[in-house]
Amino acid sequence: MPHSVHPVRSAGWHVIDEIDVVGLVSDHAALDQLCDRLEQHADQLPQPPSPREGEALRADLRVALGRHVVREERLFARLFAASRGQPLCHALLDHVTARHSACLAQAEDIVAALNPEAGARLCPEAFGYMLRGFFQGFRQAMAFEELTLLTLGDERLTPAARAMLTQRLAASCG
Repeated sequence: MPHSVHPVRSAGWHVIDEIDVVGLVSDHAALDQLCDRLEQHADQLPQPPSPREGEALRADLRVALGRHVVREERLFARLFAASRGQPLCHALLDHVTARHSACLAQAEDIVAALNPEAGARLCPEAFGYMLRGFFQGFRQAMAFEELTLLTLGDERLTPAARAMLTQRLAASCG
């Protein structure tokens, strides 16, 4: 592929090593545990989470997810700013951003449903559907983000960074 067309060898090209991806991998592992907790609650319906666990879930959905989105968007902007104009990069990063927006909106719906002061309660079937839609979609979004980094990082990824992403992807899909 000619140098000027190669998606990873544009201006600002630099190596992506494990220090660049460890935050994303760590966030994804923690958020996967949050998805596991939500899945356990979905499996236990119609029994709602305890007030203490409901509060913890609401806090984790607000804080951890919001913090992750900000960190990840900064990471992708820093790593791929020079490639953003290329169609593949543009399409993948736009899709990541769209998934972030969708996940944040779904998380806010769950936070509202877990609020004991909300007055109205969702029926267990609707709440279970809401939880399953969120954690399944969010797990897919995290896998897509990892695949995006592997694809756009291509030759820029060190073997250690590639291994870290590949192991995380294998663990989440297995």
